[in-house]
Amino acid sequence: MYRYYAEIYGARISAMRYGNEMEFPLDGVIAELSENPRLLFLANPNNPTGTLFGFNELRKILCAATHTAVVMDEAYAEFSDFSAVSWIRKFPNLFVARTFSKVAGLASLRLGAVIACKESLAFVRRAMPPFPVNLAALVAAEAAVKDRATMQAYVNEVKHLRVWLAAELRKLGVPSFPSAGNFLLANFGPKGPALFRKLEKQGILLRERTKDMGPGFVRISIGTSAEMNRLVKTIRKEWKALA
Repeated sequence: MYRYYAEIYGARISAMRYGNEMEFPLDGVIAELSENPRLLFLANPNNPTGTLFGFNELRKILCAATHTAVVMDEAYAEFSDFSAVSWIRKFPNLFVARTFSKVAGLASLRLGAVIACKESLAFVRRAMPPFPVNLAALVAAEAAVKDRATMQAYVNEVKHLRVWLAAELRKLGVPSFPSAGNFLLANFGPKGPALFRKLEKQGILLRERTKDMGPGFVRISIGTSAEMNRLVKTIRKEWKALA
């Protein structure tokens, strides 16, 4: 959506690509900041790679962004144990975006928040509609905040199943990449598209990344334990059939 809205406003876009091992392109980002862009959008953890960069990289970026507003998208922050919120007082050009879509499961209500210093938020308010949050979203958000135990239980389950799924894929010779989100990026290679069609016919839908990452790349969302067991069993069966 960042690209979509940037193009609507006629912005010049410079997109950075992650490395072959999905490593964060820190040097490329620093080089772009030397051109003093108006805005820098960063997703941490990133989607669909799941990549997470740490405080050392963040410090280098913020120190280099002397004339740039840095927007940190932390949609998956709860699954990573990392947040840039504590840096806001030191860097007034930092904006942190959070959402109820992932950890609270309220994606259809389109509810989120931006966290920044008071002076910076004054600029954001100028562009806000008069009624930015509808009543249904507000009621659901209040209920979610009051039930943090349920959300934490979900986060714990995701972290456990994320590691388990990566191990099961390794047994099949399928590489995946370390993820700090509620999903896993895997590369099934040339046989991937055929496998995905077989899974689709059985009601298992995966997020293919063939167009932007190459044949066989897929993002797998972490579901319940029962759902993930069914997924692995089905993949194991169909993968052998394609051998």
